[in-house]
Amino acid sequence: MPTHLIAATDPTRTQRAWLIAIALVATLIVLFRFELLNQFTVLQGDQFDGVIVSVILEHWFHVLTRGETWSEVGYFFPYTRTIAQTDGYFLIGLAYFPFRLFGLDPFLSTDLANLLIKATGFVGMYLLCRQVLSMRFYWAVLAAILFTLNNGMTIHSWRFQLASIAFAPVLALMLWHAGTAFVEGRRMQFRRWGALAGLLYGAWCMTCFYMAWFFVLFFAAFAAATLILAGRPGLAVLRRRLVEQYGSVLFVGAVALLALAPFLYAFLPKSNEVGVRAYSDVLPYLVSLSGLLQVGMDNLLLGPAYNQLLTHLPSDGIAPGEYSNTGFNVVLFVLFVAGCVHVLKRRRSGAIHLLLAGVAIATLVTWPLTLHFSGHSGWFFVYHLFPGAKALRVVAIYQIFLALPVVLIAVYFLSKRGLRLRWALPLAALLVAAELNTPYLAMDRQAELARIALPEPAPAACRVFYTTGWKGANSTGPHAENYAHNVTAMFIAQQTGVPTINGMASFNPPDWRFDFPNRGDYEERVMTYAYHHHITGLCRLDLESKQWTPVNVVLPKQRRQVA
Repeated sequence: MPTHLIAATDPTRTQRAWLIAIALVATLIVLFRFELLNQFTVLQGDQFDGVIVSVILEHWFHVLTRGETWSEVGYFFPYTRTIAQTDGYFLIGLAYFPFRLFGLDPFLSTDLANLLIKATGFVGMYLLCRQVLSMRFYWAVLAAILFTLNNGMTIHSWRFQLASIAFAPVLALMLWHAGTAFVEGRRMQFRRWGALAGLLYGAWCMTCFYMAWFFVLFFAAFAAATLILAGRPGLAVLRRRLVEQYGSVLFVGAVALLALAPFLYAFLPKSNEVGVRAYSDVLPYLVSLSGLLQVGMDNLLLGPAYNQLLTHLPSDGIAPGEYSNTGFNVVLFVLFVAGCVHVLKRRRSGAIHLLLAGVAIATLVTWPLTLHFSGHSGWFFVYHLFPGAKALRVVAIYQIFLALPVVLIAVYFLSKRGLRLRWALPLAALLVAAELNTPYLAMDRQAELARIALPEPAPAACRVFYTTGWKGANSTGPHAENYAHNVTAMFIAQQTGVPTINGMASFNPPDWRFDFPNRGDYEERVMTYAYHHHITGLCRLDLESKQWTPVNVVLPKQRRQVA
């Protein structure tokens, strides 16, 4: 192997195809190595939130195969538009569909859908680097690997909706094609790419509001920074193109609004029903200064060492929480900072540097807003001024989104260093190793299939049902008193097509009182809910015996007649 500059020439097209396939498969093997080793018997997630994901994905499968109403997921009956009680998972549902169509069980299909989404992000990042930034082949592959292996995402990989960060480079690529066509006056190409971007964004909102919203926040900062850097000549071009192509702009805007219509239909009324997050609820989920580099104890290379170092430093005021480990490894962070300096110095030397300078400024402006300093944060202004911000609580997730700009700028900087192979390969290996971690795997696939197995269908008289509580081992574990019976009921509702009053979501209905099912007042709480909502055809499903029992509910009007 020669020691001249790495990737001085790109491989041929056929070689590139094979190398990309090998890199993608190797990356996915690393990500799913534990499932491969246990033959997919223990999967990412657990019997609580992990099952909820499969419930919603199964809902989309039934929408596509049975024509069921897309906005009603079969739980929290008789509330409507219940798809909006949590994230909608729409695009992940499309990835889930072929695996279920081929007869795989729901939980295995969920894991494989996650794999397919990861592959989408890998390919999207590679194409973004090649088509927009004109990176050499091997550097573009490295960027795709680092983006896909991102530590913050893989540690939280069981939060499948967050995996939709994979659509960020795809959407960015579409917007770049649309923007280039717009500036060059190619109206049809602008309409085509702009419409595709609008459709993808609408579908992304129906998949994961957090990630889709973060994209808009970042893009707003990027657009403002780029226009400022472009100066008067850039603004003059923009004004001229807007006058020339106002019809195309209106067309693209109309498509985007049409794509957003399902999301707005389902989620706007629900936000009015459940209210918004108080700013005090957001504060614990901001990022501490040490959180910028906090990769968590599950990071195999740097996590223990970094956390040992923190024990010798003063506390920065935020107690460790579930999302405190969304930071970046120190090697990637240093390369990102150096890359920002590099592109900002060269911001006037061409379109690529102008674009990257806008990305750098957007990152350097928005990232610090997530930081928490002694009860104060710049997020206060985002919360009060940026539309939709009050719907978010876990702001630290923004660091997962920032994997896109951080990796882009860091690898672009490396690609311009002229590194020889003997230095580039060890550095690339170090960057990859620094992303490796142990994900959360706690879902026993066969046990979950047994929990939802029914020896017989629901009786025809059962129009709605509720479940009893689990006993013994099925009722143990954290949050079991809230989740265990509710998530089983949710999945059985999908299986049978009979809705349930049970359920568990990010936002439960205001009169939801279905926790602690083994307490003596559980049946009374169920009956009170049924009275209030005038429910008829109610059945009880005993989860231990899997027996259905019709339940007589005396409605308030009937009670008055009896009296």
